[in-house]
Amino acid sequence: MVQRNGRIQLFCLENLWKIPFFRTILRRAMAIPIGKIEEGERMKLFHWDVPCQACLVFSLFLSPAVWYTYKIDCMGDKVAEAGNKIISLQDGFVLLLLFIFFAAVLPPFVRLCLTLPRSSEKSRGRRLFWPAFFFMAFWQLPFLLALYPAPGMNDTLFMMENPLYGGVQFPWLYSLVYGYGALLGKHLLGSREPVIFLLSLCQLFLYAYGLTRIVFHVKERQGEVPALLLYFYFTFLPMVGNYGIAAVRDGLFSLALAGCMVFMAEKTRGRGASILWFLLLLSLMLLRSNGFFIAAMLMLVSLALQKRRRKEAVLFLLAAALAFVPGKVILSYHDWQPLFQESMAIPLQQMGRVLVMGGSRSEETIELMNHLLPEEKWKKDYSPATVDFVKWDDDFKRNDLNRGKGAFLLAWLDTGIRNPGLYMEGWMTETYALWNLDPLDHGVQSRFGWALSDENTKHMVPSDNDMLALGDFPMPFGLKSFLGSYTYSGSRFLGSGLCLWITLFFCLLFYCGGKKDLIPAALPLLANTLTLLVSTPASAVFRYSFAYVLGLPLLFILFLYGNGEDEKHR
Repeated sequence: MVQRNGRIQLFCLENLWKIPFFRTILRRAMAIPIGKIEEGERMKLFHWDVPCQACLVFSLFLSPAVWYTYKIDCMGDKVAEAGNKIISLQDGFVLLLLFIFFAAVLPPFVRLCLTLPRSSEKSRGRRLFWPAFFFMAFWQLPFLLALYPAPGMNDTLFMMENPLYGGVQFPWLYSLVYGYGALLGKHLLGSREPVIFLLSLCQLFLYAYGLTRIVFHVKERQGEVPALLLYFYFTFLPMVGNYGIAAVRDGLFSLALAGCMVFMAEKTRGRGASILWFLLLLSLMLLRSNGFFIAAMLMLVSLALQKRRRKEAVLFLLAAALAFVPGKVILSYHDWQPLFQESMAIPLQQMGRVLVMGGSRSEETIELMNHLLPEEKWKKDYSPATVDFVKWDDDFKRNDLNRGKGAFLLAWLDTGIRNPGLYMEGWMTETYALWNLDPLDHGVQSRFGWALSDENTKHMVPSDNDMLALGDFPMPFGLKSFLGSYTYSGSRFLGSGLCLWITLFFCLLFYCGGKKDLIPAALPLLANTLTLLVSTPASAVFRYSFAYVLGLPLLFILFLYGNGEDEKHR
């Protein structure tokens, strides 16, 4: 810096300004009016415009996420010890500084992102669709054979051994298909392995077909280059393939969410689109318990945007009836009831944290909690990140909880009024993996390498979900070991919390870049995370958030190659 005419001038920046490339970048990123520096006037680093206003709102939520990610990570296991509070008054000063920092840094960064070259080159035709589909499917076949009959987890084993009762805890269709399929194989063939393999092979082909359809949709709307890149991503990323061959619902569920993203980004609807919309909503409801709420949110947004209320509402109601009526009939016939504990994960965690931290509780609440689970066992089982150790304790009186729902909710409300800070901490620790900014997933039920062979499932326990165990298909052991390790060890991705913030950042870019009509494309991902934020039993379980792996590339393509209606009319 040098003194000139009594004023401090930015000498280095003035020199950079003389270079056309840097002048263009700085001008666009910082909203600098052209010629201002040349006139000797003070340079405007920030401009009160749409990016600045939107970034202020974004920073308001990003700041606490950053701070409490750091704070909880530093506390480690001590976060579950009495006297270690997460939230304190001193946090306010740090949060203010972080807010100011992000409010200053984000607007120029957003403007810089908006300077990236964006284009759309539509390419009609599906000339190579079937070769692309078959190559994607058969590429995964050797990995499936290495983990013959299919990789899976203890939930799948429970469905196979309890087909009907599996519908109490899970949506009924997947449980019936795998359960009675396994029983049929064992009865006719003496082993359930061939049927499990055939079911997973059918799932793989359906999965590959859906992904290929998405790729060719991108080809028709955004051009061949992004479609080709997306195809290679879907085909060769190990985690994408791993969920295609695994005997779990999450791959197909995430595929349905990705299909909803494509649907929500479309402006026109026809008969074929209506059928697809119906199938997508039905798939969401049949594959995961939170699928109904996601479908309801997407339907409401779709109705608001398309203004075709009657047809859309009828399709949603029909899908809901097909998804729920058979399950309700099964439960009613056997006089079974869904476990109330499955929807009370966060309330149980909040009350558990109050107990462990020595918070205030009424005598009635103390008595109720001791009845559900003895206090010493509650303290022993309490884990800040998951409620599973409490709700699946052999001594936990889940049937009494089912019969006393009203009393439990009243006790939960009363305890929350007495301990609002501890309740917030209980929610933060239970949902931590869904909103933190750690770059890597937590490795819990994020990938599947345990082959569901007859031998491997004899004594399978939940901890085996995160282990590698090869199948018994006859192939050279070295090749089998390589294939199994490749699909298992290579199946890693960004953490679900970081994926959430990347998704929100894309929404910010859509809003600031004149593509507000593309924001609904991100809603399936956000709706899924929202349902988990209010009811997740274990936020570190990455399979609940696997949809990000399929959805984030679509948002990136829409940002670079999608033409929003707002942008066209600017």
